Amino acid sequence: MIQRSPRNALRGAVAVAAVLAFSACGTTTGGSTDDDSGGLTVGDKATVTVVSQFGDNAALQPVLKKLSEAYEAKHPEVTVDIQFLSADDEQKTLPTSLASGSGPDIFDYDAAESALGELATNGLVAPLDRYAEKYGWSAKMASSVLDRAKYNDKLYGVPRSSEAVGLFYSTAIFAKHGIAAPTTYPAFVAAADRLKAAGVTPIAFGNKDQWPSSHLIGAALHANTPVETIRSLESLGGSATWHDPSVQASLALAQSWAKKGYLTSNFNGVAFDDAFKSFYTGQAGMFVEGTGVTPDILQNASHPDDFRFVSFPMVDGALKQQAEGGVGGAWSISESSKAKDIAADWIDFVHFSDTAEATWLKAGVLPTSKYDTSKVDVAPLLQQNVDVVRAAQDGGGIGAWTGYTSSALVTEAWNGAAQQFLGGSRDAAAFATTLDEALTKARAKK
Repeated sequence: MIQRSPRNALRGAVAVAAVLAFSACGTTTGGSTDDDSGGLTVGDKATVTVVSQFGDNAALQPVLKKLSEAYEAKHPEVTVDIQFLSADDEQKTLPTSLASGSGPDIFDYDAAESALGELATNGLVAPLDRYAEKYGWSAKMASSVLDRAKYNDKLYGVPRSSEAVGLFYSTAIFAKHGIAAPTTYPAFVAAADRLKAAGVTPIAFGNKDQWPSSHLIGAALHANTPVETIRSLESLGGSATWHDPSVQASLALAQSWAKKGYLTSNFNGVAFDDAFKSFYTGQAGMFVEGTGVTPDILQNASHPDDFRFVSFPMVDGALKQQAEGGVGGAWSISESSKAKDIAADWIDFVHFSDTAEATWLKAGVLPTSKYDTSKVDVAPLLQQNVDVVRAAQDGGGIGAWTGYTSSALVTEAWNGAAQQFLGGSRDAAAFATTLDEALTKARAKK
């Protein structure tokens, strides 16, 4: 199944934190300057090592291999060795290998402040600003995308896929019950009420794994709270808190969906995969989830054309379209690499060449660039993914992975408390108090 970004954010943050003390005394390279290429330049003979998170996704491994082989054909003096690890394994081993100076030349990693941001601020990742200028990355990607991998005003990663949470729905179920498309918030509520009355689960939702609550509550938050507030809330350098009035209203809104019986019965005891399967097998009318699950629907649903993906409708009509989300990891270069120039050239080729853009899109990976997707024949549901992402980018913006962006402390607080909150044993104010206590501690440690 496709990787969902927030699932591993906590593990990644904990892994990074575990080596901070070690990196402070164990890294021998020090911080590079923007003019430090690391030695070898494009055209030199070299072996470049890459660590990819696609160990979790067998379908994307041959895509990266094919593009890398095309790079090797163009540069026969370069050999690229790719190691595929699961996100869990990468997060357990990469921080230590980078801190010891034995890490890969290139790696892809969670771009959150609590993950890549920690590696960057501890001198383990090379800044990429001069490469962004050389290859025109700043012109190819929206600033809101590039900002996902910027820390202390320097670029430390090239976001490799765009992701956003929206609303999937079954056109077959909606047609059967005479329900209008849920493209406005009143239409969404009307659809949920109509489905419930018909004995159909309105929204498939399983929160046994804890992280799905981030997407459900995050959808409400991003429909009702300005992105600027959300980004401040999810930043250790921000000032917003979980007691902000619009945040409180958003939390209460999400809880109301549970109270009204819109969600899968006993959702805190239902695994994500089981809830997801119930949706694409026709047992629920809607599914609040991210673009990353689309390839699973296309592969596993009996009639994939029966499903649509739309922006989660805005609740606050004064706000332009927004979405929860971010980027699906970012390509970065190790500070200790002796082939930074070659590494940057490889990243540019496997990510931004016209062939690469089309190849990734066909595989279900949404572009982070302004690539013209009309040039590629893809499934309608996949194109709808692109449309939802760009509607948010062109509107109010894409915010953050709710509760999973700023700090491991906040994520730890979120997991158990969100289950209790959605289960009804604590209200929005109590939930916010738990989160703010963790956020205050995290900001104090910054």
